[in-house]
Amino acid sequence: MKNTHKIYTWLYALFAVATLIFVIFVNSQNSEIKPVEQDSSYEHEFIHGEIQKMGNPTETGDSELMVKANSSEEEGKILNVILSSMHNFNDYEIGDEVLIYKATEISTQKTTYEVADYFHQNGILYIFIIFAAVTIIIARGKGVTAIISVALSLALFYLVFLKMITVGISPIVACLVFVLIVTILTIPLIHGFNRKALSAIIAILIGYIASVFITYVFRELSQLGNTPGEEFRLLKIMYHEISISDILIASLFMGAVGALIDTAVSISSAIFEAIEENGKQTFKKVYKIGMEVGKDVLGSMINTLLFAYLASALPFLILISLSQASTITELVNMDFIALELTRTFIGAISLVLLIPLTASISAYVFVRARN
Repeated sequence: MKNTHKIYTWLYALFAVATLIFVIFVNSQNSEIKPVEQDSSYEHEFIHGEIQKMGNPTETGDSELMVKANSSEEEGKILNVILSSMHNFNDYEIGDEVLIYKATEISTQKTTYEVADYFHQNGILYIFIIFAAVTIIIARGKGVTAIISVALSLALFYLVFLKMITVGISPIVACLVFVLIVTILTIPLIHGFNRKALSAIIAILIGYIASVFITYVFRELSQLGNTPGEEFRLLKIMYHEISISDILIASLFMGAVGALIDTAVSISSAIFEAIEENGKQTFKKVYKIGMEVGKDVLGSMINTLLFAYLASALPFLILISLSQASTITELVNMDFIALELTRTFIGAISLVLLIPLTASISAYVFVRARN
């Protein structure tokens, strides 16, 4: 048992080192994706600032604020910043931290400043600290590894997935590499270097293959096209070189990844931890236990997927329901709604197929290890 743990630990360390080398290599490459039209007459920058004084609205409805710059070359200076009536939907007050959009005309060096939005960075940091503190207090050691796992996944999303796309690699390939690395690095980190984690990883990786196939099939069945949403169309207009179709496939597939990981780990954990240590266990008995756990997880996990996607579309759904076009038929035929429903069903059927797969693999590994 100790030798097995040692082997898993060494393999994990080698994979982590290989991942680090890969990340360094990808981030050393120059971006290959360029916008179709790039305005070279202006330089653009975002600045962090704090509102010192509120101005009265002008005839056009715009306001001029006095904002202290907290970053860039303007740091410490008081700037006259425009608060546009057309782009403003927030109620700003003195002391609020805001993000300022700075535009400089290169030929004349004339600079204008406009409030873009609140400055979210500090608030997000405070939220993360609260989350980390509560998690560590309740879950102790497991909480620490869970926090590391979340931070690692976010870092890899930026350093691997997004960076691979910017250097010209297919979004589908980038997505598969990203989820592969995250799966192999985070599961042992949280659940240990053992057969339980190994069983879950094997099942998840096979589940990914099935989920990608399901994604292609369901995308064709629902006739989503290539741009089922405004953000897809904007991306296509600005960057012709990138494959919007591949972005759509990656988006649909990635929506199921988290649920697949949770389900596989839950089943594997039940098999390896809930079964009594004494007594010889048969494959059939262990498999049955895994299936029962999977069935219990299935309903709640599908609801989790559904509510997550409904929440992301909530403003749009309310907008449509308040208009005359609010019948079920009209809602389902809207591209954005069709996208979210398709993503939900891809995740749901991937979960259904993963349950017997994980139960089989975990039961085999468990029985073989015991007997």
